[in-house]
Amino acid sequence: MVRADDPPGSHLPASVLRELGGGGDWISSWWTVLALVVLAGLGVLWAVRRRAGHRAAWPQWTAAALAVALTAGFVANIVVGYVPNVAGARVTLSSWGIGPAPAALRHGTASAHTGDAHAGRVESAHVPAPGADRMPQDSLTWVYTPPGYQSGTTRYPVVYLVHGTPGASGDWFAAGDVPHVMDVLLAHHLVQPMIVVGVDVNGTGRGAADTECLDSTTGGSQVQTYLSDTVIPWVDREFRTEADWQHRTIGGFSSGGFCALDQGLRHPDLYGTILAIEPYGNPGAGGRVMLATQAEWDEHDVVRYAPTVPLPHDVALFVDIGGLDHGDPRRHGTAIAEDLAARGQDVLQREEPGQRHTWNMARAAIPYGLVFASSHMG
Repeated sequence: MVRADDPPGSHLPASVLRELGGGGDWISSWWTVLALVVLAGLGVLWAVRRRAGHRAAWPQWTAAALAVALTAGFVANIVVGYVPNVAGARVTLSSWGIGPAPAALRHGTASAHTGDAHAGRVESAHVPAPGADRMPQDSLTWVYTPPGYQSGTTRYPVVYLVHGTPGASGDWFAAGDVPHVMDVLLAHHLVQPMIVVGVDVNGTGRGAADTECLDSTTGGSQVQTYLSDTVIPWVDREFRTEADWQHRTIGGFSSGGFCALDQGLRHPDLYGTILAIEPYGNPGAGGRVMLATQAEWDEHDVVRYAPTVPLPHDVALFVDIGGLDHGDPRRHGTAIAEDLAARGQDVLQREEPGQRHTWNMARAAIPYGLVFASSHMG
């Protein structure tokens, strides 16, 4: 629900939206698609002419087929919005274990940068996980620190963002464009300086690619424990954070939205604000692989427990749904929002017009979510 008093996170100035709309390059351009279509057409014409002249045409057919395949790939990327630019591609590849992790990046570039008074800093790190967590030892955690962090002594609130399935820790920093979003929002004084952390919730063993942030009872990873007992203490130790629930937000997209809801509501000792973007309200098929019994699955069914889950303090909830999505995210997210609002919690539900369950939707939603989170962590 968007309340009549126009709460933080319900609207953004048009000038800010224009700034946030940039950031793409040839990887996400329809001009690239057009160029590839032209190349494919030229390849076909060349192959036909060579064949008519009784000459070998397989190299031309191969080149045309490659251009068609690349065209399909670029179109899919534009529709889904997974890799908006070259810098994002570098983050995405390293998150998937392909190529070295970049050094600190100036947003929108692939050059090393340490952060300054106008732009934050992005860095990646391996968070050492105890063997009992059964988590991959080579995964990356991505961290955005705001402008001025390097030279100051201030402590900052933290937003933890969880990717969807399939996905990786860098998704919010590439597909979600969070560093650029934070820089723009800070420049316009719409959020307070905050640290943003992109975590990896892919695991090992059964359910490795769809853990739902659960502690497996079927031999897989202990992802909930990893987040609560490993990642958060590591971030609080390595960065200047406000290390309490009042200054900590958890958010996510898709299955990451479920993770944010489940972890945020079941661990109010850790989080005070939840950002659920296109969320699912139960652990789904991934939960049935991670958990041994129906009773365990039911314990994590947020739609079921939202009306009665103990809340020792107020919990702020931001829910954002794609306007063209009429499936479970809309039904689940709306039901949970209504239940918590009925319990007197501060709830803001938005809808992104014309958007579906894609990273384009998540990228459109996250600026509003960050403004909402900032207003509740101040």
